[in-house]
Amino acid sequence: MKICGLWVVHVLTLAFFAWGDDNIQQTRNDRGTFYYGTFPSSFSWGVGSSAYQIEGAWDSDGKGESIWDVFTHRKGKVFMNQTGDSTCDGYNKVKEDFELLKELKVSHYRFSLSWPRIIPTGIQAEGINEKGIKYYNDLINILLQNKITPLVTLYHWDLPQKLQGRYGGWQNISMVTYFNDYANLCFERFGDRVKHWITFNCPWSVAVHGYETGKHAPGMKLMGTGAYKAAHHMIKAHAQVWHSYNKNWRIKQQGMVGISLTTEWGEPVDISNQKDIEAADRFIQFHLGWFANTLYNGDYPQIMKELIGQKSAHQGLRVSRLPTFTSQEKSYIKGTVDFLGIGHFTTRYITSRNYPSTHSPSFYTDRDLTELVDPRWPEPESNWLCSVPWGFRRLLNYVKTHYGNPMVFVTENGASEKMQCVELCDEWRIQYLKGYINEMLKAMKDGANVQGYTAWSLMDMFEWDDGFSERSGLFYVEFQNKNKSRYPKASVPFFKRIIAANGFPNPREVENWQRKSIETCSTMNQLLAADPLTTHMEMVTEIVVPTVFTICILISAVLLMILLRRQS
Repeated sequence: MKICGLWVVHVLTLAFFAWGDDNIQQTRNDRGTFYYGTFPSSFSWGVGSSAYQIEGAWDSDGKGESIWDVFTHRKGKVFMNQTGDSTCDGYNKVKEDFELLKELKVSHYRFSLSWPRIIPTGIQAEGINEKGIKYYNDLINILLQNKITPLVTLYHWDLPQKLQGRYGGWQNISMVTYFNDYANLCFERFGDRVKHWITFNCPWSVAVHGYETGKHAPGMKLMGTGAYKAAHHMIKAHAQVWHSYNKNWRIKQQGMVGISLTTEWGEPVDISNQKDIEAADRFIQFHLGWFANTLYNGDYPQIMKELIGQKSAHQGLRVSRLPTFTSQEKSYIKGTVDFLGIGHFTTRYITSRNYPSTHSPSFYTDRDLTELVDPRWPEPESNWLCSVPWGFRRLLNYVKTHYGNPMVFVTENGASEKMQCVELCDEWRIQYLKGYINEMLKAMKDGANVQGYTAWSLMDMFEWDDGFSERSGLFYVEFQNKNKSRYPKASVPFFKRIIAANGFPNPREVENWQRKSIETCSTMNQLLAADPLTTHMEMVTEIVVPTVFTICILISAVLLMILLRRQS
């Protein structure tokens, strides 16, 4: 495990100050202490995945193209031009992967439906893919037959490409209608068994990375406007789906509709500096509040409206770059959340920074802040993810205080690593899960209404623009192996023991879990080492080939310089 260096980052969320002095003092006092105790008997433990990341079979059985299919097939968009065409081959391994869930003894499994696998063009009137419907029916049925509750996400970033090509995707208001049609089809076909629906996973990333930075599909760079417009339409789409369920399905199906918002915690660099405190507030409002405040209170956070409005005016625009809701829309949107999904991975320190309006319009400069990390924070190999467990408790308490202590499901929490060789002894992940789950337990002791926890993720998967260079799974996947074999990492027996004990009974027992988990993974590592072909092939693919390629480029550059000097 590495230690984070002090560096400026260009991403995510949250704040520290506004959930009460008593809570702040309490978390400061408890920051270095471990709380031994158990969760309520009704608490739900699970793991998660998403369709594009795990299924593969990108063009099989009538599935239509998604924006991620098209995006990854373009050169230079993803690490080493990797794609999710086959990824974990989850589409053909439902029964095998179910055995992994059984081994963990989870009570729920969070997965997403692929919109283009169900409706190939995204437009229901143009045809439904019954093979896609059957695939998800089979998955839902096998879960329920074994008393595992499905938590189903309707949209985890894989928009049908036809909707992007014809209409511009989430830049177009027509997505609201098409998404509502898709959702109602899912309620009709699966809603008799699915009782927990999530409309969108992390709409912040869809908006900012899909339509502002272009880091994610569809790769559009509409600086200063694209993210706000996409988010505006997703919020409207969520509200319409909630109302559709409320009107047409709730009485007969007795389910719930929520949303999953992934966010970081933001801590003021200087808690005695009012500007840093205000900057930390802006950090949370421009991330979590952008969606949560709108869904719970009916409108965007006031600071977003003021800042973006002022900067738009100084940039010579007649209207704000942040769209507005009518009074009728505000009433329609307000309260359209049965439960709130919270995804959380890490924390940032926040300090104020003034970006003049003369800067080119940008979501990031609109916030007037800088994100930093503490050099003492552990970094589990992924340079964006520092392990800061105490930030999780603060985040959950913030949600409790600012949004009326809603029903919360932790929908994503976990750590990823950049791993070049087979390594199953992920002791750093054990430490990460232990710390974050314990801080969640403390937050529940504080009164936060957390109903369930989802470890992210079930297995190593395709990690968006990072391809297969990062691994976030509890189970290791041999991507270069045709069978995509799965192997448990040390974190599997450790997490399994947390689930079985429903928490942390006592120091001796928890320490014993950790020791036994490491012993188990050491044995598995030896077994994998006994099959050197697979390991060596991974090393050749992931290390040797890129290294040799880089060396060849450097040698060519040196030779070219020598040749040019001789000619001159």
